[in-house]
Amino acid sequence: MTDLRDTLSKVGMFGRGIWRYWRLGEPSPDSNYVVQKLYAYTDGRSNDFLFRILESKRKEADSTLGWAGASLVSDAAALEPNIDGVVRTLKEDGVVVLPGRLTKEAVQNLYELALSCSLKTTTFGPLGTDQVPGTYSRIPIADNGTSQGIDPSQPRHSVYEVPRALLLENRYVQRLLCDPYLLAVATRYLGVFPIVTRPDMWWDTDFLPPGIRPRPFHVDSGCLRWIKVGVNLTDTTLESPHFVYVKGSHNPNKTTRPLTRRLVSRMNLGDKEIQEVCPEKVVHVTGPAGSITLADTRGIHKGECSARGHRLILYFGLEGSAFNNIDKPLPLNKIGNELGEAMSARPFSYQFFRATP
Repeated sequence: MTDLRDTLSKVGMFGRGIWRYWRLGEPSPDSNYVVQKLYAYTDGRSNDFLFRILESKRKEADSTLGWAGASLVSDAAALEPNIDGVVRTLKEDGVVVLPGRLTKEAVQNLYELALSCSLKTTTFGPLGTDQVPGTYSRIPIADNGTSQGIDPSQPRHSVYEVPRALLLENRYVQRLLCDPYLLAVATRYLGVFPIVTRPDMWWDTDFLPPGIRPRPFHVDSGCLRWIKVGVNLTDTTLESPHFVYVKGSHNPNKTTRPLTRRLVSRMNLGDKEIQEVCPEKVVHVTGPAGSITLADTRGIHKGECSARGHRLILYFGLEGSAFNNIDKPLPLNKIGNELGEAMSARPFSYQFFRATP
């Protein structure tokens, strides 16, 4: 009886959240549970249905920015002719790599920031005796702490994260958050001007307990439709930590439907399950420093742990809807001219960023 009451409560919050978002544009993070379940039951069709309804007021397929911005990614920015090809690949496969896109100056600046600043550290612990590699939901954490910089060749922790407050002050990160080329790709893919969400940058290392590779697959939630932007700031190989994606799984289809349905009761999928259903669709995404991966992470994917080596990665989101977004607005202490103009021109798209007084 308690489970039934809990389910009915969540359904009620979902219904009220739809009304608030439709009328007032207020995100409803409490709706995320129901969105997850509907996604699994309907093979993703519910997300598209809700997206069409809730975002129907926004007719913004035009990629005009509303401010004068220069791209770090492309000299031609929003006018570059290859955008159509990028969007076409995203629609078909769900993932695309833009090789050697970010300027060398930007890559070097971000690398040096992550090399020397005060970093938040996480050290992973061994799996429990009852956990099978590739099927666990979370890696056990043995310790959290801080480190003044990192020696990538001799890591002492599994993950080193750049504090987001420091990251948000970086001029290159701010420019990426309003980059005309990336925004143009997202707008054409989503059909609306994207909502920009929080950046995160961290080192993945090979300081790991045995048995946690391979990682499990999963799908992301917290939005109805979106693109994740992954900027490689070190060379990424098959042995180093890297992104793995099941091509085409972002769209409802017969091949991956058995996998999506399993997400009704759990939020992870083992390597064995994927290999039994669609081994030919698994792609290991690698690229040199400065390359950028764009992915619709409604599709089945994972971040694979290191066999050896490390990577430095920057991620942020370009979302089509804020309906079930679970983020909180981030304060900005320093705002560059371009991001400031972007926030003024597109307040709805930058609603998860707030200028501090």
